[in-house]
Amino acid sequence: MLQIIFVLAVAILLMIPTGKYLYHIATDQKTFADPVMDKFDGFIYKLVAMKKQPMTWKKYALSLVLTNAVMVFIGYLILRIQEIPFLNPNHIGAMEQSLSFNTVISFITNTNLQNYSGESALSYMSQMIVITFMMFTSAASGFAASMAFIRGLSGKYKDMGNFYYDFVRVITRVLLPFSIIGALLLISQGVPQTLVHNLTITTLEGKMQDIALGPVAALEIIKHLGTNGGGFFAANSAMPFENPNIITNIIEMLSMMLLPGSILFAFGYMVSDSHQENKLLNSQLKSKKKIFLRKRGSTIIYRDECFIFNRAYNNYLG
Repeated sequence: MLQIIFVLAVAILLMIPTGKYLYHIATDQKTFADPVMDKFDGFIYKLVAMKKQPMTWKKYALSLVLTNAVMVFIGYLILRIQEIPFLNPNHIGAMEQSLSFNTVISFITNTNLQNYSGESALSYMSQMIVITFMMFTSAASGFAASMAFIRGLSGKYKDMGNFYYDFVRVITRVLLPFSIIGALLLISQGVPQTLVHNLTITTLEGKMQDIALGPVAALEIIKHLGTNGGGFFAANSAMPFENPNIITNIIEMLSMMLLPGSILFAFGYMVSDSHQENKLLNSQLKSKKKIFLRKRGSTIIYRDECFIFNRAYNNYLG
């Protein structure tokens, strides 16, 4: 019981600042990562000739679908030609047509149906460029869509935002740096991250056994951060190379809870009163009689109810 309470307490402590960080990213406010990431993001925008233009909800949704459709085509193609001798030290053959289509569709939609054994059915190229890549993009697409949805729900923003802008910022400022830190922690605890081919060893009983290796840590961390399924190995996180000890188990549990919990805090910040409204309210409170109110409500109020409350409160202030 104490172990469960400890993990939940640490998760909540991490969610609060992460939620504020996601809120700043969603509302395009300054963050501590700007000095480095602004240049990195700018390079990506120039590379793809992207302009930050506001989108309607239809254009936002269409951009999301078309972007993911292109990635489906590329992912399917790579699975079909993975037998080429590039990042394929174990000489794994091409994946069958229907299985390739099922795999790429499931990973791009974050359902992650794994009807194959990763250590024997995928080359390192497929593990990295298809599976790991889509674990990033599917999670980023989901977070971008949630940001746009919250903007529309709050009624405080003029448009839904720009999908490509949200998509890039979620990857470069959240998923990628968090994954690098998490992967380094997993590597320090014995999770493999290598491009070396599988090793054949002689066991204590004198039998031969193949030890599957590969870029496991990079896939493992984004699998949990992006709440993806499907592991590098067929046994998934029950495999010791994916989850070797109690420390990695805690890291992976915290990773699974971090961003889904943090988005709730970001939601609260985004639908709450803006800074302009807070300043106006403070000035009104100074000019009227002093009353006691909570600084920020702990419950979520719908837009119509907020409107009625604000009208009533303004009438009360005179």
